[in-house]
Amino acid sequence: MNTDRLEVAIIGAGVVGLSCALFLQRAGCRVTLIDQNEPGLGTSFGNAGLFADYARLPFASWPLLCKMPKMLLDKQSPLSIKAHYLPNLLPYGWHFMKATLPGNYRRGRAALTALNQAAPAADQLLIDASGANELIVQQGILGLFSSEQGYHKARDGELQERRQQGVIMEFLGREQVQQLEPALHGFHVGGVHYTNSRHTLCPLSLSRRYFEHFIAGGGRFVRDRVQYLQPLEQGVRLQTTLQQMQVDRLVIAAGAASKSLLQQLGLSIPLVSERGYHVTLADDRQRLSRPVGWLDKGIFLTPMHDGIRIAGTAEFADPMAAPDPARTDAMQSHAEQMLGERLPVKSSWVGSRPSTPDSLPVIGQLTSHPTVTLAFGHGHLGLTLAAITGQLVSELIRQQPPSLDLSPFRPERFG
Repeated sequence: MNTDRLEVAIIGAGVVGLSCALFLQRAGCRVTLIDQNEPGLGTSFGNAGLFADYARLPFASWPLLCKMPKMLLDKQSPLSIKAHYLPNLLPYGWHFMKATLPGNYRRGRAALTALNQAAPAADQLLIDASGANELIVQQGILGLFSSEQGYHKARDGELQERRQQGVIMEFLGREQVQQLEPALHGFHVGGVHYTNSRHTLCPLSLSRRYFEHFIAGGGRFVRDRVQYLQPLEQGVRLQTTLQQMQVDRLVIAAGAASKSLLQQLGLSIPLVSERGYHVTLADDRQRLSRPVGWLDKGIFLTPMHDGIRIAGTAEFADPMAAPDPARTDAMQSHAEQMLGERLPVKSSWVGSRPSTPDSLPVIGQLTSHPTVTLAFGHGHLGLTLAAITGQLVSELIRQQPPSLDLSPFRPERFG
């Protein structure tokens, strides 16, 4: 089969699905995007806007595992678990603990580092092609600490480990931070500046720019829900609410919803819903020039077109559960401490990140159904790893040698 003219359907029009679509389209494939919502309106809409290529350490680590009981008892902690969701976390928890074993952690770190090292070049290719450069700012990203003990512990531990993974950073004291961001209040003792990292002024606008470029290149969008899928020897048959279609290849990039689609294929992956919240604050003075994280509290303030976005928290809960106002109240309280004033709230949001136990995305073709390729489970790094995921998916479908070793991301690794 001529792989340059393959008919490919992608379920999921978030930033990962859009990136897959653009790379496949660039390679000459005829691509159809399918989503029940408009492109970019899912979890991709609500992220902190960070291209966090410095995030090269898995969350699944022994130090975090040891801290989790205390974090779960602290109502101000960025981590929470809703009681109704506990049964869903049993397989996840077992694989999480296995991922924290030293050998597994080192392998996960190497895999995540390789993805992040390749990510900026893939990002720039799509940003340039879609004309989205004005949506991207490279002023670095600040991560700050409120205690000397916490700062020095991180500096000698996690941050030093990141530096060993090739992350470019500089350590700053309180006065140096204030010179960069004079509007910050004195909540911090200093922190780290990831000098080469970037952020977007609007995640939704970036997704829309990718989508417009996709449509201009002849791409097709179907706003509908996939009810049924059937792999065939030479392709895949799909049934949506309104139509049936058959394609040569299928990509599942539907975030947390990917799990139910895979169950139709007899594959169970311990993917869970890790909800994140954001609150947008009115900012008439453009107080910040770069994202600022209060790492003790697990939140970031990101300057965007429509104000300052407070984003963070990890709430394990059903995607359809009612938002917890305590989450957003805590975030607003933290932001008030960071800025020294309480700014008016313009809007708030909650959405579900698709999270895997080992902190690595699922990228690869199904051994049992090679016409189906998976691309989901990016957790907190959906925006960061979207473009490189799209590049790798395109290479797989076109039967090219992948740019990176994909064995750490294989779908069947949790078997």
